[in-house]
Amino acid sequence: MKILLVEDSEEQRSVFSLFLRTMGHEVVECCSAADVMLAEDCEVALVDRHLPDADGAVLACSLPGRVFLLTGDEPEGSERARLKAAEIGVLIKPIRMERLKEVLEG
Repeated sequence: MKILLVEDSEEQRSVFSLFLRTMGHEVVECCSAADVMLAEDCEVALVDRHLPDADGAVLACSLPGRVFLLTGDEPEGSERARLKAAEIGVLIKPIRMERLKEVLEG
């Protein structure tokens, strides 16, 4: 499966990418919303909530396919409703790799 990984932290991006690749996935790495505009289409997107040039939740809602928001805090109120309406999954950091594997296989 081809996965778009949008994470501005180089360390976290490296860890996620390595794990995803060991699972046999192809990973397209981006560190900003601007990079995403240049990236090829993917089946699944994992998007960090706090990006240097955009609100990750807004970016997530604009992407096609299965999309998951990576965040340290549970979204609340209108943001939670917006994500639910857009069918965006939420993964709370720190994310156990077993949980990530479950989500991708599900």
